[in-house]
Amino acid sequence: MPRKNLRRGPGTELYAALLAACCLASCGDTPPREQVVVYVSVDEHVAKPILQEFEDRTGIDVLMVGDTEAKKTTGLVERLRAERDHPVADVFWSSEAMQTIDLAEDGVLARCEQPELVDWPESWRDSNWRWFGFSPRPRVIAYNPDRTPAGDVPATWEAATDPRWKHRIVLADPRFGTTGGHLGVMATLWPERYGEFLRGLQFNEARMLPGGNAAVVDAIVHGEAGIGFTDADDVRAAQRRGLPVAMVYPWHEPGVAGGGTFMMPNTVAIVSGGPNPAAGTLLLMALLSDETARALAASVSGNVPLQPGVASEFPELRVEEPLEIDLTEAAAGRASAIERAMSMLRPGSASP
Repeated sequence: MPRKNLRRGPGTELYAALLAACCLASCGDTPPREQVVVYVSVDEHVAKPILQEFEDRTGIDVLMVGDTEAKKTTGLVERLRAERDHPVADVFWSSEAMQTIDLAEDGVLARCEQPELVDWPESWRDSNWRWFGFSPRPRVIAYNPDRTPAGDVPATWEAATDPRWKHRIVLADPRFGTTGGHLGVMATLWPERYGEFLRGLQFNEARMLPGGNAAVVDAIVHGEAGIGFTDADDVRAAQRRGLPVAMVYPWHEPGVAGGGTFMMPNTVAIVSGGPNPAAGTLLLMALLSDETARALAASVSGNVPLQPGVASEFPELRVEEPLEIDLTEAAAGRASAIERAMSMLRPGSASP
């Protein structure tokens, strides 16, 4: 990548501190190289300004590799596995957690224990420091307020199995993106009720769309469905375009503390054996910074900051009752949860 005329941006002191930390870190003890390669499943229009700011501030060229909307995350995960003996990427920035956790368990990701991250919440990181969750997005039920009164929208996920929603539910293909991870969460949380939930969706003939969460929102906007399971950022993006769509934050365990809305985090990790570990560590630290949390919260994505100080600046993003869930446990149940959903909800599956 050609060198650029890089402007000297804010955060010089932060960069110096991170560089010093990186030189002492177990995941890289050499000065940063001229470039860092990052695989990114976050929407390009959200990720690119943040990566550009890092490049401008540090002078490190950022080579960003993305994927399609339909296969994002899964396509990059497959690529990381294929390259494990000869890694190309230094950093993996994912829009979900479960497949990142799978990569860590498969030995694709490196331990990266930094002194500055010692207080990172345990529920939002790997116990072995191989991945870190940040700036989550709520999983929501979307609806068109011009067609469906807000009071009629299910306030819990299981309420979507009510027969009144027959022929009126859409969700994304769970093999890609965040839908599969959410199903893994449900299967973990409801070991005896998950099958009943799927049977309810099957009875209601919920439609599994070939596209991602954005396709779910499009179906709602155009009146092709009454409600859709999706991510809050896709709803916010449509709202900013003036489209008629709204959302509710459904509960998983009504009235139970910690039983509310599932928050799917972004995750970031160092790729084991990547060519530029020191520069990769600098980028990882930058993505976990208050500055990035603030930028993601202010973006069209509207990610929820984990840092209390930053969160106080965005009260409109506050989720009243986030779901408490072990992400690693949910990741372990993701594959079987998806398999069960596909067998019951894909076109042509038998009705109960």
